[in-house]
Amino acid sequence: MRQRFRSTALCVCLALIAGCTPPAQVSIPRGDAQNGVSVRTADLLYVSDLGANSVDYLTYPEGKAAGTLTGFGSVAGLCSDKAGDVFVVDEAGPVDAYAHGGSTPIRKLTTKGAPYGCGVDPTSGDLALTNLSSVLYGTIAIYPHAKGKPRIYEDYAVSTTVFCGYDDAGNLFIDGTNRSGEFVLLELPKGKRGFRTFKLTRRVQNAGGVEWDGRYVAIADRGAGMIYRTTPTGKVAQIVKLQRAPEIEDFWLAGSTLIGPNARSGGTVDVWHYPGGGAPIKTMRDFLDPIGVTLSASGRRMPESAGSADSSRR
Repeated sequence: MRQRFRSTALCVCLALIAGCTPPAQVSIPRGDAQNGVSVRTADLLYVSDLGANSVDYLTYPEGKAAGTLTGFGSVAGLCSDKAGDVFVVDEAGPVDAYAHGGSTPIRKLTTKGAPYGCGVDPTSGDLALTNLSSVLYGTIAIYPHAKGKPRIYEDYAVSTTVFCGYDDAGNLFIDGTNRSGEFVLLELPKGKRGFRTFKLTRRVQNAGGVEWDGRYVAIADRGAGMIYRTTPTGKVAQIVKLQRAPEIEDFWLAGSTLIGPNARSGGTVDVWHYPGGGAPIKTMRDFLDPIGVTLSASGRRMPESAGSADSSRR
């Protein structure tokens, strides 16, 4: 693991409109909820940083540092629910649940194997958890209402599951690899126990984040700097090309914006227009190896729904 970068500044490009002149850079110190930041009344952006083995949270969209969560074995993916609770996946176990802006877990969920990505069902509050060791420990684990012991769903043709995301009807989509090492897209329909398995109509180098954008399943191709807008059967309808994004792994959709950690580009978390792509419109710096990202609502309102990225429905 690389040594944590010790810069005390977080430089944030504040321009949010593509095509404007280069934005001024503002230095904002990291630290726990100080400097006039109220974490209870602000929407928060959480970023898991494997290089620091911590989770930073910042106000959204301003990008002011609000706090840092520590004490993980090997921090991995992130997700959040409608109440603003944030789930931090620890590959070494467990999954820690934090209330919005909280610094102490409100509960811990036991895990097995190598959990990595997570997603929350908007219709039920169930928490889904992928596993890099799917052959031994199950393809997906689902915790009813994000509590207690999980239900394990198995598919012995699947070797690894990496990230997952629910659509607005409660259908779960998962990416990973089969026993031959080939990329696969899985669907676990709402209320079913069996998976549907699909191959994308475009070659995916490495499985990345999975999000529902209101019409398509958006899948990141880590290493290619691309997001594939995909039908639930694996047909790629549009390719979103992200400039300066070779190592986007997980990502989050907030309306017409896409937020993605970019580990190999100086440890940045960037923001792009979605589904337009192109050059980043905002950059947050001074991370080491950012992996996961999620938005947590303050309770005053939810951030703009990801479904507004495309008003048409399937």
